[in-house]
Amino acid sequence: MRNSFILLSVLSVTIAFVGCNKAEDFENGNNNQENEGNEFLPQTEVYFQNQKLFYEGEMTPSGERSKIKIMETAGGLAWPKHTDEGWESARFSIRADGTIPDFYDKSSAYYYGRPAGKSGVDSRNIGKVSNLYKYSHYDDRGFDYYKVDKATGQNIGLFRYMYDVEGKKTQPIILEAPSVSDILADEIDDLNAEINAGKNVAKNTASLNQINEWLEQENAEPGYLDSHVLWYVVKEVASQYRWHVNGVIRNEVTPEYVVGSVADNVEIDVHQQDHKDWYEIKTSIHVRTDVGSVKVILPLKEEDILEQDDFAIRVFNFYYQDYVIKHNIKHDANGITIEITDIPADMIEQMKSDFGDGITIEVHSYCTKDVWDDLKRSRIQTGKPIGEITGQITSALEGHEGDKEIIYVENSK
Repeated sequence: MRNSFILLSVLSVTIAFVGCNKAEDFENGNNNQENEGNEFLPQTEVYFQNQKLFYEGEMTPSGERSKIKIMETAGGLAWPKHTDEGWESARFSIRADGTIPDFYDKSSAYYYGRPAGKSGVDSRNIGKVSNLYKYSHYDDRGFDYYKVDKATGQNIGLFRYMYDVEGKKTQPIILEAPSVSDILADEIDDLNAEINAGKNVAKNTASLNQINEWLEQENAEPGYLDSHVLWYVVKEVASQYRWHVNGVIRNEVTPEYVVGSVADNVEIDVHQQDHKDWYEIKTSIHVRTDVGSVKVILPLKEEDILEQDDFAIRVFNFYYQDYVIKHNIKHDANGITIEITDIPADMIEQMKSDFGDGITIEVHSYCTKDVWDDLKRSRIQTGKPIGEITGQITSALEGHEGDKEIIYVENSK
């Protein structure tokens, strides 16, 4: 078995939300003509470590704690769980055609060590993955990864996964992987059994020949297969075999996940860009040192900000172990204020060690018009004085291409 290393546990939950504003007509930058439809304005969006956070109900200035919706786990297992030890068994499969498919390609015809083979107890292609790792959800299809079959009431679909065509980000999740030779040995047994039974003889014989070619290379250069396999996806699915890891054998050696030195700083990037019906401001906050809290102030006019009706403070919380990292987004006459508080210093250091970076928060805000003249006066505050605070304000709007301002740093609170 090949050992990797265990990363920190980042346990996150997802919170549902309710919108409250009707869409308006923004033609020519005016927002005084209400749309007759019942569409919603673009809502403020917050991402923590690439995962979208949600709020529920009407937020108040008191910043009451949001309600939590904990995702249900997948279906039954063919092996015991070891949640208390931070790992679970996973089935490892090798793609036979040398290509990395699009994530939503669910065809299993090109894989060796397929989940439809032996039971999880008897197979040699079983390893371990971390179930404490903060897997990304890649939320481009909303909550489609969480579904329930109406006919059976069973969970179907995808729950958590990491997909990386370079194979680097998946490596920390894999705690123990079976050797590729073991995976192929299982497949050889299955193929020979089907050939002897007269099933798909030509196809299975071709597959057997491919495996033998790989094993010849392994015999000529021991360790070749393990060093040339790229594990491109680790996923938790709703099936009997809950955790799947898929890989592909390639000609080049798979690069290892190596963490280099990380600067002790806070970095802010405020970027204005255009959309069809509104203007978006993306504020990215990167924290790589013990700073306690970070506040970013975008001094916009209240009438230029979308999603302002009944908007005092929106609270988005990210839960990590015993910590609650609070994201408070405020719209008022002073503009948009983004404040991240209760940032644990030990979490920052652990993530720098394991991931090669600190924490990243993205806040997407929306405006009725070009607000560059106000936006370029944005400023930041930190909860503690630190050595380095960097940041920039840029715009992609016509007439501002290439415009750049260094963000102003106020005295720490």
